[in-house]
Amino acid sequence: MCGIWGMLGAVGGVSPREQGLFLRIVGRGPDLTVLTQPHPGVHLGFHRLAIVMPGDTPSEQPIVGAGLSVVCNGELYNHAAIKAGSPLQLSNNGSDCAAIIHAFHKTGRNLSEACAMLDGVFAFLMSDEECVYVGRDPLGVRPLFYGYTQEGHLLFGSEAKSIVDVCVRVEYFPPGSCATIRMIDGRPQPFKPQKYYTVPPHADRFVTQEQAQTLIRDMLVSSVEKRLMGNRHFGFMLSGGLDSSLVAAIATKALKHKPVAFSVGFEDSPDLENARHVAQFLDIPHVVHVITPQDCLDIIPEVIYALETYEPAIVRCGIAHYLLCRHIAQVSDVKVLLSGEGADELFGSYAYMQKAPSAFHVHQEIHRRLALLHQYDVLRSDRATSCHGLEIRVPFLDKKFIDLVVRLPPQYKLQPQRVEKHILRAAFEDWLPREVLWRSKEGFGEALGKHDLGEIVNAHCNTIISDKRFAARHALFPDRTPETKEEFWYRELFEKVYGSDRMGHIIHTKVYRTAAWQLEEKENHTETPSRLAPARADEVLRLRRRSTGSTTLAGVA
Repeated sequence: MCGIWGMLGAVGGVSPREQGLFLRIVGRGPDLTVLTQPHPGVHLGFHRLAIVMPGDTPSEQPIVGAGLSVVCNGELYNHAAIKAGSPLQLSNNGSDCAAIIHAFHKTGRNLSEACAMLDGVFAFLMSDEECVYVGRDPLGVRPLFYGYTQEGHLLFGSEAKSIVDVCVRVEYFPPGSCATIRMIDGRPQPFKPQKYYTVPPHADRFVTQEQAQTLIRDMLVSSVEKRLMGNRHFGFMLSGGLDSSLVAAIATKALKHKPVAFSVGFEDSPDLENARHVAQFLDIPHVVHVITPQDCLDIIPEVIYALETYEPAIVRCGIAHYLLCRHIAQVSDVKVLLSGEGADELFGSYAYMQKAPSAFHVHQEIHRRLALLHQYDVLRSDRATSCHGLEIRVPFLDKKFIDLVVRLPPQYKLQPQRVEKHILRAAFEDWLPREVLWRSKEGFGEALGKHDLGEIVNAHCNTIISDKRFAARHALFPDRTPETKEEFWYRELFEKVYGSDRMGHIIHTKVYRTAAWQLEEKENHTETPSRLAPARADEVLRLRRRSTGSTTLAGVA
């Protein structure tokens, strides 16, 4: 995980205030900070997190050569193949991110084709004498934001907090997109991002379930193994559920040195016992971080600042994630974490998706959820991890794995009377203890303990937000008015540090209530069967990650 930053059009240089904004994201890369001007009117900044080894000069950025300079937050797993046979001589060519310049050269400076050639996750800024080139990975696993100042300067940053104070309006650079920005007399010209990647729209892989299971197993194993690049100690965020446990099982087999499993929860959490069981089965060290309800309440302002959102679905899950990553950074030498984000979206395993009217609707919703991932689970996993100087890798969101799974027959993902993600579980028979492999899903941080985190937060909000104050919510927040006191509190905290006037429009909310079939039912004013009824506001957060086989209401994802 690194942090990148750019300012275009500031011919007179970067002011102390703007330098201060750049330093707001130093947590993403505490091992090296660089701010340089490679071309007139172009300033590029880089914060490095050393994954290869601290002080490794070949991995420093900007990477320079062939008249180009690039800074990148990413990992490119096919960098060796791209570099092979290239005649270019680059500074810091040992970095995997040097492959961006090589790909650009190999494709005849075709930016779209160069981005499509990259296998990995990335957000980059690259410049030459005439243009600045921007690219972001297919699903937006690595973040990138931009905005214009009153003076017409164009800023880019890995996080919105690094540019929001001086920009009129902040936008996210769209996933799976790239852009060429012409520079004339050191000033940026208008640009429009162009798509180079879309999730395959059709379910056109007509294979049997047994064949699909073999393909899923082989592809996921490959996806995990390619993400073991680097020589720092690896770890896992282990919830004891299916997705994180599968990633841990695959990586443990592939690594020479034992990785470390990390789990978080309240003292009475049954999930901690499940995680311990997995760690014992894999014979790997297991670090448990026990937290209290008060720890969760106290950290919420920090979490909202880190996550840059007020969406409760993200904040609740982000609390445990943030506390665990802070603990990992304090007590271990692990710098790279592998996690199971993306599996629920790919296999349609959320509770409301398993209640869809048909497999076709599930297929549609999978595409919608993948398009929004960069505003939900991917956002949370990036921000809650990177601010502690850690890097997270998500094998389920490998481009080739996505291409496989979304094209499988949708009926393989909606199988009545079977546990969700049945096809994934069946593909890894004997890789995990049977009671873990076939256990109904619980999200990471969901089973924090016998006490429901949602109830804890709601009780706290009832003590700090009066009914009179809450009654004024429509006047205070006319756009996306909070429906609960919990939402009201999160919104207040967000407004204090960011403000909706500049970046509120890039925050997506209520994803669990806006599936295609739910909207159709509302628009048609039809009598909705109870199994398909959209959940009430206070139920959405509880239901969104509960499996169809679960009998308890969960607090956070």
